[in-house]
Amino acid sequence: MKNVRVDLSVDREDLYEPLMRGACMITQVEAAYRLVFQVGELWAWLMRHGYVELVSGEDFDHLEVDLEAAVAYDHEIGAPGFRTEGPELSESARAVLVLAASLAGKTAARLRDLLGELDETAMRMVVEAMMYAGGFMDGTADLWGNEEPGDVRGLGPNSRANEDRWDM
Repeated sequence: MKNVRVDLSVDREDLYEPLMRGACMITQVEAAYRLVFQVGELWAWLMRHGYVELVSGEDFDHLEVDLEAAVAYDHEIGAPGFRTEGPELSESARAVLVLAASLAGKTAARLRDLLGELDETAMRMVVEAMMYAGGFMDGTADLWGNEEPGDVRGLGPNSRANEDRWDM
């Protein structure tokens, strides 16, 4: 099989396969790479700052993401007195970055500490990444617990079940 060369300037979708090749079949790293790829804002930030590296090989080209350096830089620019403009990443994207780095073993973070920072979409992606890392490669997360999306009660997953528990 001939090596297909990768160009970082191609469409984002065309970078997924070389990115996953760079995960080296370690499911936790695959999950982390897949997670940062799915969050468009975060992926663009990683690309813009050079944290996605093209590694050319004889047999195949692949991409590697320097999650450890990306987290360190994000913490540095977010430090008081350093930031001169608004944040480069939303709080949700920053939380995803830290959680992805933790999944890949590049930093230590607790999901519990970052739950409040994640928006609904990022929460679903993080849960799916955790399932993926655990071996449930085709797992998806249903934020509404099989209830109607946007339930007017606003209680989120399992709201009907919670109400049923208390309505005697």
